[in-house]
Amino acid sequence: MARSVKNYDEQGGNKTVIGGELQILDDAIISVLGTAAGGGLSPAIWGDIPLLQMAVDPSLGVVAGDDFAHLSADGFPYEIVGANGTFLPLAGQQYGVAEAVATGTDNDEAVVSSNNNLAGIIKANADDDWAFEARVMINQITTAQGVFVGLSEETGSGADFMTDDTMAMKVLDSIGFQIVAATDIAAIWQTEITLNGGARVAVAAAAATAAVAYVKLGMKCVDGTVTFYVDGLPLDDTIASSATNFPLDQVLQFVLATKCGTGVENSVIIDWWKAAQLR
Repeated sequence: MARSVKNYDEQGGNKTVIGGELQILDDAIISVLGTAAGGGLSPAIWGDIPLLQMAVDPSLGVVAGDDFAHLSADGFPYEIVGANGTFLPLAGQQYGVAEAVATGTDNDEAVVSSNNNLAGIIKANADDDWAFEARVMINQITTAQGVFVGLSEETGSGADFMTDDTMAMKVLDSIGFQIVAATDIAAIWQTEITLNGGARVAVAAAAATAAVAYVKLGMKCVDGTVTFYVDGLPLDDTIASSATNFPLDQVLQFVLATKCGTGVENSVIIDWWKAAQLR
């Protein structure tokens, strides 16, 4: 017997009911299941992005990411560069995490790039909305260090991704979160954009105080304006794709990087990351 199919428009998203029994939540799936403070995707970023449909229908867009339940000993499918840098699964962790480690000599670094540093996934244009989020934890907040979490120029990762001693990232196309601590100071997350051939712009020079605890760092571009999120909450400072030094129309890949500002080991643990772009 054929089942009836009914579509309902509800607050927070759409719902399809088949035969009065099977319910398929459309855009609302993340809004229903996620919370800003939880360990998963933040509703404010992902609540109106049809991730499940995109995963099975490429005509809607592209979804990429990792929860690090599986990671090879050589880091595949990530490329790891930088003096003495490593990126390996971390034992004894529920659900699976990975750790990028700069092992402790001054200016050691670990730079981790998706797609083996061969190709990007998100085009920073003004027409196709996109989103990114990652759940990470750094190991210290008082000693000189450099950290980057976000999207950066495809094929652009290489040794000295961050400049020796200053901890500033080289001028590559990028949008993301940085800690730039050339001296032993309290670590602060900054949000930034950079255009290769142009310059870096701090969107928020003090976006959030860093802590030795998990934090979710996210971005969402809607109608050409990027909003940054910390633990699922939007920051006041946004940036338009028309802004000077925005990496407009550049294709970007996921990059996670850490660098030692002194002879102290620095690491970044990552629980997961997710990126998506609508067509």
